[in-house]
Amino acid sequence: MSLKTTDTTNSNKDVSTLPYLDGSSFGHWSLKMKIHLRSRDLLDVCEKKIPEYVSTSQANKWAKASYEAIDIITTRVVEKVFCEVVNEETFANSYLLCNKIIEQYTSKRAVNRGRIWMEWQRFFFDGDLKNYIDDCRKMTMDLESVNIKVPNDLLSFSLLGKLGGDRELHQFVDSLTLNKELIERPDIILTRLQDYASLYKDRNLPSIKNSTALITNIDEPHKIIYFCKYGKHNEKCTSHRKEECWAENPHLRPNRKNKKCKFHQGSAHLSETQALITTQENQTNEMSSLIVDCDATNHMFNFIEPFVSSLKPISLIVTTGDAKSNLLDEGTGTIEIICNN
Repeated sequence: MSLKTTDTTNSNKDVSTLPYLDGSSFGHWSLKMKIHLRSRDLLDVCEKKIPEYVSTSQANKWAKASYEAIDIITTRVVEKVFCEVVNEETFANSYLLCNKIIEQYTSKRAVNRGRIWMEWQRFFFDGDLKNYIDDCRKMTMDLESVNIKVPNDLLSFSLLGKLGGDRELHQFVDSLTLNKELIERPDIILTRLQDYASLYKDRNLPSIKNSTALITNIDEPHKIIYFCKYGKHNEKCTSHRKEECWAENPHLRPNRKNKKCKFHQGSAHLSETQALITTQENQTNEMSSLIVDCDATNHMFNFIEPFVSSLKPISLIVTTGDAKSNLLDEGTGTIEIICNN
């Protein structure tokens, strides 16, 4: 029998990296604890009883190793777990202590299996893909620890079915579900998701936490329309100037009650058109209101009297509030377009 002990100071430094056992994720905690104890030649005193026939010196070494293992284990459990597993029998025997922990958290009793299964059912994707993958690995170890056997394909579908996120992630998940060979290996599924999470970070894409669709997607760009509201002009709105903004200057908004046509709400303010008509027969000027039907690509006069009331060519001056669109007329005569900003 060969046992060695290590310095307690160095042990405490290494123990600080081990997780705490809080009643959940026992499989993950147990695996890391075993690796740590094995590196210190302390695993045997936790998994085996002391041999019946040993010398006094060997018995002393065994006891010292057992005490050291107990010290390491009890420092990595929460107070609730400590009270459940440490008693007069286990506080000085690492073998009994470890068996008590196993009995408490990995027994195949219905209540224990039910607790772990319900934790798996309540487990969900919170938006952080890397943390989700780590938690999935812990949960699958817990399922194995209580002998809950889920078919590999169903386990893979369950892992992938909990995922949400953007369109790219959904497409990647769909590609995994259609691969019959991969779906039989949940461990490889998690590895592929880990690779995707690393690629997502390296490409500096938007966070997966934002699961809503982005209107500025690279593949399918959308035009963003900014509006002025709450009595303030939106500086991102480039269709009109601040002094023309209806939100800040409601008195500039045209009265629509007496209009005979419907205006198409575009990116600029619309206003009723005023026409100054001048004929060659007489040089008198007459102001006449002409309504302009505004559409996305054309403007039409619905009042043609100035064009048919005179045999002589006439000059028609039209004033509109949109400085970006040209007005074209059809009829007898000429027209001069003046756009006021």
